[in-house]
Amino acid sequence: PSHDRGFGYLSNDRDLDVSDGLCVGHENPDLWFAGEVDKDDNEVWTNTREQKVRHILEVDKAVSALSVCSNCPAKVNCLELGMRGPQLYYGIYGGTMPGERLLMLGRSVKRATLANKVNFARKVRKTMRERGISG
Repeated sequence: PSHDRGFGYLSNDRDLDVSDGLCVGHENPDLWFAGEVDKDDNEVWTNTREQKVRHILEVDKAVSALSVCSNCPAKVNCLELGMRGPQLYYGIYGGTMPGERLLMLGRSVKRATLANKVNFARKVRKTMRERGISG
């Protein structure tokens, strides 16, 4: 039998099948890593307007991904996968963002990078409420 079970390879958790996830084969898989994109080494932001535009685009990507997740048949397994290993800190899993998963597990988010993940998740959820989008 094949050991390829969707995104399970990310954590070596073969018991979690997410192969029927709505993100599998999605035309824009980067949506599930919204907010994780750093500037390229040669990319220079010259003003805060560029930063704000980039932030708005990342929030919109997260909103799109979470909208897909809301009806996903693999949501429960995907969330469990997101609570394990490196996935805890990166990407949208089971309809949750890293900042939300960290808080769910009671992890300290005092480091700036982790606090930024929590703040990003709050901004995304606020945007979703303002737009009347459930997720």
